[in-house]
Amino acid sequence: DVASNAKKYQDGKKQKSTTSVLIPEHSIIQLDSDDYRNFSIVHERKYEQPSNSILSTGEISFYDISYDMDEAITKCKCPKICPYFKKAEPVKQILRNVSGVFRSGMNAIMGQTGCGKSSLLDILAHRKDRRGLHGQILVDGLPPPDSFKYMVGYVIQKDTICETLTVQENLMFSANIRLPKEVSYTERVERVMKIISNLGLESCADTKIGTEFIRGVSGGERKRTCIGMELVLAPKIFFLDEPTTGLDATTARNVMQCLSDLSKEGRTIIFSIHQPSYSIFKLFDTITLLCQGEMYYHGQTKDLLDYFSRQSFTCESHDNPADFVINILIDAGQKVGALEKLKLAYENSSMSENIIELKRKQLAIDHFTRSTGQKSGKPVQPLWKEIYYVSERTLKNTFRNPVLLLAQLGVAITIGFLIGLVFFDLQRTIDPGVQDRLGAIFMIVATQMFSTMTELETLIKERALFVHV
Repeated sequence: DVASNAKKYQDGKKQKSTTSVLIPEHSIIQLDSDDYRNFSIVHERKYEQPSNSILSTGEISFYDISYDMDEAITKCKCPKICPYFKKAEPVKQILRNVSGVFRSGMNAIMGQTGCGKSSLLDILAHRKDRRGLHGQILVDGLPPPDSFKYMVGYVIQKDTICETLTVQENLMFSANIRLPKEVSYTERVERVMKIISNLGLESCADTKIGTEFIRGVSGGERKRTCIGMELVLAPKIFFLDEPTTGLDATTARNVMQCLSDLSKEGRTIIFSIHQPSYSIFKLFDTITLLCQGEMYYHGQTKDLLDYFSRQSFTCESHDNPADFVINILIDAGQKVGALEKLKLAYENSSMSENIIELKRKQLAIDHFTRSTGQKSGKPVQPLWKEIYYVSERTLKNTFRNPVLLLAQLGVAITIGFLIGLVFFDLQRTIDPGVQDRLGAIFMIVATQMFSTMTELETLIKERALFVHV
């Protein structure tokens, strides 16, 4: 498919179709095959951004990733004032020299709680603080740009979604904010409707997500909506943190089947998961096992049981392979020398040798010696458009929450009535009249300032959504 896409790209340049779209140098949109038939890209780019190019393979490789909780956070610059913090706490190492490569398909990261699954995802998606982080990350063999985290899809464990909007409105909000201005409104609507169809959300497209007081969509539909909000970017690389958390077995199976269908389109799906069922386990293409921040397996799913059988661990016929390997790591962590034996077996395996060979080839390429900090992407939307879409969304939230709306109106009317009653019929004189009017102005301003403090709860609640997009 890469060769066919390249041929289409060359044919589009030769034909110079009259209908064209200029893609900015740091655009985050990736045209799929259907969009490409309608457009010919005439803007030449000196640097093709990883994970976003039409010809991108979506391969992400990482070498010697180590992550420590920075002890500088626990130190105090004034130990005399704060003697409790005079002695720094020991550094907690989350990941230790983790190396691997993820290609198109379903790539699962498994391990017990606290083994570093979510930390590895955050690091690969460039959503982790650089302090205490060591190692190298390459996308399609190139150092990713500074704006890489805005070019990939990332679904966090907690759903970041507006609960008073419908499924379609949430997808349109994500498209309006995150797609570049060169994509017209009609094209955004078509892309959103295509996502709704692909994710099987037609029956609930006009249904509100739901709040504590409003009944909305189901848990699986909610999770698929979060996935759809990332799919508007058409990313080649997709990260998900515990996508089956809080879902029943059937719903979790449907969500993972949806991701499996997306991976068959050439996308690289990377996700952390904890104890999947066997029906979900069969969907995985590769598995990465972590324990205490170290890697103990990184290879094909079909070779997993054979690998551990060579280490004298046999899976019973009716045992879930996912539970089987997790229990092996948990039991090995409780025995002296057991984990070291498994670690040594992995380092001597062909999986580790293949990673070392790939590292040698990629790091020997001349372009890696360039500065890894590429230019940051420009905002995809002007500031006034972002304000417009956020204001539109806020108005919908307000009018669709009648209890909150009536409470705010009641407070404003009551305060206005009381202030008017206190300062009614002021004298038109200089001495008492001016002072009274200044007092009235002060009370009006003060009450308005403190009444807006009630919005802090909404701001804190929705902060994760705006930081994410």
